[in-house]
Amino acid sequence: MAPIYLPILKSLTSEYEASKYMDAAYAAVIHPLFDVPIISESRQKTKKYQNSLTPKSDYLDEVAESIAKSWQGDVVLADAFNWVPDTTVETGEHVMAYLYAGLKTRGVTVAPVVGYDRWDDPFYQLAMRGHDLSGAPYVCFRLEASAVEDAAEPDVFYDRMQEMLEDMQLSPAQCAVLLDLGDLTSKTLIDIISDATRVLKLLSGYGFRYIATAGSSMPKSVDLAVKKKDSTAKVIRKEMLLWQALRTEFSGIPLVFGDYGVRGPGSNDAIRNPNANTKIRYTCDKAFLVSRGHSASEGWELQMPAVATEIVNSKEFLPDFSWGDRVIANCSNGLPVKNGHGKWIAYDTSHHLAFVVEEVREFERVLAPATRATMA
Repeated sequence: MAPIYLPILKSLTSEYEASKYMDAAYAAVIHPLFDVPIISESRQKTKKYQNSLTPKSDYLDEVAESIAKSWQGDVVLADAFNWVPDTTVETGEHVMAYLYAGLKTRGVTVAPVVGYDRWDDPFYQLAMRGHDLSGAPYVCFRLEASAVEDAAEPDVFYDRMQEMLEDMQLSPAQCAVLLDLGDLTSKTLIDIISDATRVLKLLSGYGFRYIATAGSSMPKSVDLAVKKKDSTAKVIRKEMLLWQALRTEFSGIPLVFGDYGVRGPGSNDAIRNPNANTKIRYTCDKAFLVSRGHSASEGWELQMPAVATEIVNSKEFLPDFSWGDRVIANCSNGLPVKNGHGKWIAYDTSHHLAFVVEEVREFERVLAPATRATMA
């Protein structure tokens, strides 16, 4: 069965915490793709890693353990897009093979991800072909920039897709496809829809289990979303408008919505910056309502009640809708909450994941009668 929602989440503490507090009913219909970032400089400097002979495998063990402990749903996807495609752990095993095995050992039902853009690397190919797929619910082909470019030449695109299917000895029915359009901030909606439509037309005849589209309209820093300090503004979620347009046009395809949660692929949130602005990124209908404070160095406890109050006083606020919403309400009322950039990413993500499921369900409820009427 296809998920309702496929979020691409950073494999970091904030996303794990949001996952842990998710309602089980929402987790059951979400297949998250946890993207594993490269080992941060600050982590490498810790005593544990400086003294370790196997820092990469230690790190991937931590990732696998965190996912296993936090995710409450059925299926997880995992990838390491930002790693060099032929990266291995200390034993010579490919990083994704090692992570995949670690997740399975911990009882996680994991769907392997295979990168279209990385398939040119012979070691990556070999590692992907060597996956033990026993117990895997499906394999997900992740199509990114080069796939969109190749779609302009259908023969090139078809050859690559066929090569991946044949080399991994898979049928389309055993696979899903993720069309990952990445950072959408500088692209027009018309161009985004045009690119995605071209790819979907080429994929439509295969019979894949489902096809997901994903992207992010959230700028990498809050000042690009809200120009003035201590104010609010909306950021249109082009990824949702894209999916709704495609879902209407390609009503015969199992088309799943995907995005990057509340922080995009180019987000600076993983970098420690004491002067970064306090903020809440609150997901609402086809947009983010962003409430911006000022430099976090001036104090979280002093700023966040006012930042949260802007959200609570908006017509978009949903009291008691999620763990994150309850924290926002408590903060606005002056009650003590745990602060910090990571904590607020977790609260924002908690609301986002639940809201998107309901948003997609509502669109499907409206779309279904219209589709039946068109077919009659």
